[in-house]
Formats: sequence, C-alpha cells, structure tokens
Amino acid sequence: MGLATAVFLAKKGRPVHVVEKNPQIVENLPKGSLHFHEPTLRKHLETTVKSGQLTIGLPEAAPFQDNALIFIAIDSVVQDLWKMRLSSFEQMAQWLGQRKTRHKRTVILKSTNILGFADAFRELLWKQPHGKTLSLAVNPEFLREGFAYEDTESPWRVVIGAEKPAERRALVDLYREVYPKNVPIVKTTCKEAELIKLGSNVYLSHRLAFIHELADYARQAGLDIDRVRQGIGLDERVGQGYFNPGLGFGGSCLPKDCNLINSRELDNTFEFKTAQTALEINQRLLDGLVSRLEHAVGQLQDKKIALLGAAFKADLDDTRGSQAVNLALKLAEKGAQVVVFDPFIDGAYLPGAEAIPLADTVDEACHDASAVVIGTAHSRFRRLSAKTLSGLVRNKVIVDYFRILNQPRWQKAGFTFA
Repeated sequence: MGLATAVFLAKKGRPVHVVEKNPQIVENLPKGSLHFHEPTLRKHLETTVKSGQLTIGLPEAAPFQDNALIFIAIDSVVQDLWKMRLSSFEQMAQWLGQRKTRHKRTVILKSTNILGFADAFRELLWKQPHGKTLSLAVNPEFLREGFAYEDTESPWRVVIGAEKPAERRALVDLYREVYPKNVPIVKTTCKEAELIKLGSNVYLSHRLAFIHELADYARQAGLDIDRVRQGIGLDERVGQGYFNPGLGFGGSCLPKDCNLINSRELDNTFEFKTAQTALEINQRLLDGLVSRLEHAVGQLQDKKIALLGAAFKADLDDTRGSQAVNLALKLAEKGAQVVVFDPFIDGAYLPGAEAIPLADTVDEACHDASAVVIGTAHSRFRRLSAKTLSGLVRNKVIVDYFRILNQPRWQKAGFTFA
C-alpha cells in the first residue's frame, strides 16, 4: 500500500524517500525485488529507483523532520487482538514532534485505523515539544491486491479527512497535480474518512457473504447459482461485479476491517451487526463444506484430502486470512490427512498451518485422495484434466465452490460434486 503510493508519486516526478524497518526489504527493494506479487508495481519500482526519484532507508528521525508530506502506511493492527500497534505510532510521534522545522509538515495516516484513532494519534503528537505545529490528515487507500499500482494510478476516488481545511490543503494540492480533474476528491473529517475506509470493506464483505449464502442454499436445493447470480446482478442497483461465489472472503483487509469496525479499544459502543453477520456466514460456509465432505466420503479420520490452492485470491501467493488455509485447519482437526498444492507458494509446509504439507505437483497432491477440493480459483486449475485425476484419486469426489470446472465433463468422467 505505502510502496504503491511512493512509486506512483516518484513516477510523477516527486522525490520520495521510503522508510522500512526490515533490513532485508531495504536491501532488496532497490534491486526491484518485491516480497509480494505485484507485477506492475515491480516494473515501476525498478525505473523510479534507477532514476533516483525513489530512495529507501531504515527508520531514523531525519526523514520525519525533513519532508513536507509524511505518509504513515505501516502494518497498524495486531492481528487476532484487533488493536493498534501503539508503540510504533508513539515512536513516529516522537520523531515528528521533537524539533521545529522551517517548513510546514503534514502527517498523513494511510494505514487502516480503528474509528477515532486519528484523534488519539493527534494527542500523541501534541505531547511532543513541537507536535502542535504539524497538520494531520487521514487518506485511506482502496487497493485490490495484485493491482495496487493500477488502483493508485487510477483511483475511483480520493478521500482526505482533516479537522480544518488548512490541514488537508497540501495533500489536496498534491493530488490535484498528479490526478486528472475527473478523479473525485472527497473532503471529510478524520473520523468520517476512517468510517469510509472501514465501511467500504464491511460492505464488500457483506456483499460477498450474501452471494455465498445464496450459493450455499442453491447447493442444498439443487439450483444453478450462476443463473441466480445473473438474474440478481443484472439489476443495475446490484451489479455483477464482486459478486462471485467461492470459499468465502479472506485476505489482509476484509476480515480485519469487519473486526476493526467493532473495536472497543477507544470506547466505541456502537455495534455494526452487518460486520458480525459477514464473519459468521464466512465461518458457517466452511463448516458446511466439511459436513458435505463427511456426507460424501464418510468420517474424515486418516483420509487424504487434496486441497488445490491456498492463497486467498486467484493467481496470487498471499495466504493471509485465506479461507483455504482455514479449511485445511478444520479438516486437519477432523483427522484428515490434508495435502496442499499451490503453484504460487514454495516450501515444504503451508504458511499459517505448518503441520500441513505442500505438494510439488497436482498429481502428488491428488494421488490416493478421498476427495479433491478447489481451494483457490487459480487460472491453471480451470485446465485440470478429469481423465488424469481419475487415474490418481481413490474416490472421484470433488468440491468446486468457485465453479471453475466444467461440471458436465467431470461428471461424465465419473466425478461427484460434493
């Protein structure tokens, strides 16, 4: 997220310095080496580093004091606890406010925060000798993983939250220079900007939860969810985008933000029930899948289950918040011998579930399997051969909640869809 902004602004001719605490990343980034899958970002990173517009270094006070615009885009939340990493923000507040500068500085929070955090961070700044000289703005990002640079370069909208127009002026001026006039800039308070960010992702989560709930019922009732989805989505008020069934929603944003919007860390007492409902449906979907497998193959104890795909999203390598990983853990709890193959993930064991082995090939994963489950809708899985898998598996049982396989062809080969 932060790197996409940095590279984009550097491409637009602005000198940018990136601060990163991981020494390995600091060493690799100037070489154009990314630790995540963003092809376009990687290409532009190389050119901006070579041009000298983009520099990278370890944390120190100087960059926080010598630059007019300071974007904070750190990993801001402690997962599972759903609390802010206050120690990191306290350190930055010290660097920012410990000395006075001749030029006006604006601090921009791009990290996803709990509601009201900007006010709390302002208090941290004001505790410093010169903290009150700083302007503070909230500028959330709305990026799709795998397309971070594209979405930074061509945003649907830009949201800038601040308590006074003067505090957002430098950022508005910057974006007016680097974006076309037709890109809307939404000017809000800090807390409104925080709610826009969290609310956007809770809405997307709820939208996905709804199509997954419809798909769950369609499976039980023997209905064609594709026709149902089309019939609903052709209504322009609904639309068909971001409305595809699968294993549920995952990743580093949607589950996190469904939890963050109900955080009690800053004494928020309002309860967003839509966020809770989306998480509950996500959980129920996997429980139902496990039950369908048990109905198809019997007790799962000591039975091999092949899971094809572990990333939370097709054609990426990111397993954070992945429903496929959650499913693997649930199956393992039932005593199943889960073997995973994902063409984008290297290693001997599944990240986030180190007791579960990774196979090197589809054939290895599926050999002698009692059931095959599509865990991620990777493009290459659409080309799986029913004939080849027929000669490998113990039982011709397959689960494809993504509906990427040609069901009539697989059924003709003797497979049953659970």
